[in-house]
Amino acid sequence: MKRILIVEDDVNLGTTLTGALEMQDYEVLYHTNGEQVMTKFREFKPDAVILDVILNGSIDGFEIGKLIRAEYNTPILFTTSRDGNEDFKQGFSIKNSDYVRKPYKLMEIALRLENLLSIQKRNVKKESTFQIGHFSFSPDEQSLRYDYEKIHLNNYESAVLDLLCKNIDTFISRKEIIEQIWHEKDAKLKEGSLNNIITSLRKYLNQDCHIELESRIKLGIKLKLKDAE
Repeated sequence: MKRILIVEDDVNLGTTLTGALEMQDYEVLYHTNGEQVMTKFREFKPDAVILDVILNGSIDGFEIGKLIRAEYNTPILFTTSRDGNEDFKQGFSIKNSDYVRKPYKLMEIALRLENLLSIQKRNVKKESTFQIGHFSFSPDEQSLRYDYEKIHLNNYESAVLDLLCKNIDTFISRKEIIEQIWHEKDAKLKEGSLNNIITSLRKYLNQDCHIELESRIKLGIKLKLKDAE
């Protein structure tokens, strides 16, 4: 289920849009102003953001868009009641974004959102093959290739390995892994599942002696290539 963060200070419009997207099987977090948006963003980890340009408070939508883009490439759909060309240019100056003027139809929002997510999926697919030593890992196919052997991973094995590859040579705490993969705040509930996945991944990757999945109690788990030391 795709996650959508909506930032809109018109409560009637925001709740209507939230309901419409939830009816299309999106998971939606609705926020009414620009304050604490980045905190909400990091916690919720949305697949796309619908962001009103004119917001109550000290920060507007374009500023929030720039803050998001400084850390993430998440698609952004700007909405505004303004009709100036400068706003139009500013909106499209932020990469991987689209721009809709109010009043808009809910169908238009849904179609533009679907288009942004489709483009994002194609771009991610192009960039998502990792070379780990002699292994080639494709999160999209959920597969590991070693020479002529192809190993099929389950959903959780693929998701954990993807996270480790994106943070290669860096420890990720078990709590963070569990929150990102299972969306579970109580890490103890999924510790056994994570341990089983790490055991399975070690078994697969042990064919290449240069790859190590290092685990430390206080630091977490790290994927590293021994030659890189």
